[in-house]
Amino acid sequence: MINELFIIIFAPLIAGVIAWALDIKGLREIVGVIGAAVPLAYLIKLYQSVNAGDVIQHSISFGGFTFDFALTHLSWVFAMIAGVVGLAAVLGMVSTSRNSYEWLFALMSLSSVYGVFLAYDLMGFFLFWELMTFGSFMMVLKYNRSASLKYFVLSIIGAYAMLLAIGIIYAKVGSFSFVEVYKALTQDAAIGAVGAGTIFSKGDMAAIFGLFLVAFGVKAGTFPLHVWAPDAYSETNQSYTAMFSGVLSKTGVYGFILIYMLLGYRLVVEFGTFRSVPKFGYIIALLGGLTIVIGGILAALQEDLRKLFAYSSISQIGYILVAIGVGSALSIEAGIYHAISHALFKGLFFLIVATIIYRTGKTEFKDMGGLAEKMPFTFAMAFVAILSLAGIPPMVGFASKWLIFEAVISQNMPILGGMVFFGSAIGFVYLIRFTYAVWFGQRPTDLDDVKDAPLPLAIGMAILALFNVVFGIAPGIVAQELNKVFGSDVIGGTIWELNIGVGKYNGLLITIWLVVGMVIAAIIYFLGAKVRRVPVTDTYQAGNPVTMDYNLTIRRNFFLPLKEAMSFWLRISFDKLYKDFGKTTEDFAETLKNYVYNGNVQSYAWYLAIILLILAMWGV
Repeated sequence: MINELFIIIFAPLIAGVIAWALDIKGLREIVGVIGAAVPLAYLIKLYQSVNAGDVIQHSISFGGFTFDFALTHLSWVFAMIAGVVGLAAVLGMVSTSRNSYEWLFALMSLSSVYGVFLAYDLMGFFLFWELMTFGSFMMVLKYNRSASLKYFVLSIIGAYAMLLAIGIIYAKVGSFSFVEVYKALTQDAAIGAVGAGTIFSKGDMAAIFGLFLVAFGVKAGTFPLHVWAPDAYSETNQSYTAMFSGVLSKTGVYGFILIYMLLGYRLVVEFGTFRSVPKFGYIIALLGGLTIVIGGILAALQEDLRKLFAYSSISQIGYILVAIGVGSALSIEAGIYHAISHALFKGLFFLIVATIIYRTGKTEFKDMGGLAEKMPFTFAMAFVAILSLAGIPPMVGFASKWLIFEAVISQNMPILGGMVFFGSAIGFVYLIRFTYAVWFGQRPTDLDDVKDAPLPLAIGMAILALFNVVFGIAPGIVAQELNKVFGSDVIGGTIWELNIGVGKYNGLLITIWLVVGMVIAAIIYFLGAKVRRVPVTDTYQAGNPVTMDYNLTIRRNFFLPLKEAMSFWLRISFDKLYKDFGKTTEDFAETLKNYVYNGNVQSYAWYLAIILLILAMWGV
């Protein structure tokens, strides 16, 4: 009998291979959807065992290594994120995929994500991590070679960093097993706490943390390692990007949680705390805060729909890193809560973008407008996503952001709290533009015949929208599940209410009041409230004369004043810095090739003689 964990991990990959081999339109889509649905069905089936506190484990020996797999409550939560969002993304691909190539590598990505979440040793974790990178790289390569190369180079840097960190741990512990690594580092922390000699030196721990920070930071899209994400997210099948942003980025988040689980005690003993936060955690949190601010500002300045939500996704990941970095039980649970929220509303957003592009063929704000009338269902889905990302009740995004803000403030971290608050404010800014520029206003004549979402995309959007609403009205469903991960009631309350001691949030009560308010507003409107028509060319210019050279409509150059005000800071680009460094490295390598590796046998003889002389001087 095939182990259930292996079915969860490999079912999508097998389906992808079959879909690629058959390459029959219609049949490959059916196989792909089945491949995405099977792991989700097994995860639901195994919930009863996980909920009872059982850890479902399996090991396999291959190539001289033993690979351990385990379904814990934490890995079940993250695997469910992959299952729900992955299935929705695959349903979207039924409408938007071009060929069997995409099915192969999209489902390979999904399989490898399950492998990352269920791996219980560092070697298996690394191998599935690399398979995930390969699958997503091939998806981006299909659409944009330049974007895929940038993603590949950053991913390779992250992979080598992870491999070096794993190598240091293995050299000291002699095992890749999470259990053995945890035991060794916990014992080492206890020894270090009393001032005795430790297995891992301060330099070892700093190196391991720094290397993992790079590895997980790349995949999560953490500043300043985020530069691959805007191009990669926007230059591929947008239905797949729902999985790319909603699921694959969570492997980076999961990695940061593993740092706490495996290395946390040892890092605290070695480096101490800053106020009440571990110093290593504060580094993660500060990078997360910068990611929120920079990602949010850059999102607001975009003219392309895909780029806006790519930068927005980066910004929202920052919330999760802030929460995880703060390191309290409440903040980490809030971070995982927001990982769920982010996957749901950002996955929904990218399916909405996929629908818009599929139906209109356009990606820039200047070419859109008035789509709410032609695409009412997609607009309704967008409305849910907008409320959730903006953190407006009763959507799930409000619950998770509220918990993060409370957790940060309770630890007396005003700078981080300010960054979190700024992220919410800038989120309103770019979402207002998305709302009015795409859905309202004057519709271009070439969009008069636009149709609403095709059925598969509509089903995918509906699944994610439903969870956004349900987990917002009943936030306790998520909180109670996450409490089981921690083994205590970190967040109290009922399924309708969150109670953290210093504050409460009742999703059902808020929903009732909102419905009452909307009914009253509707009555006033239909009884004849005064309204006025506003020309689509309405603009603002801060008292300056309006000219066509400075036309600030909602669809064109809306945030040009902000861009001009920040022109100095916008010139500072890590993307450009990395490109310049790469060009310098390439030029140096070319010079080395021309003057050292010149094909002259006499030169090589001299190199050999010099090396032998140096070795002789060293006494080798």
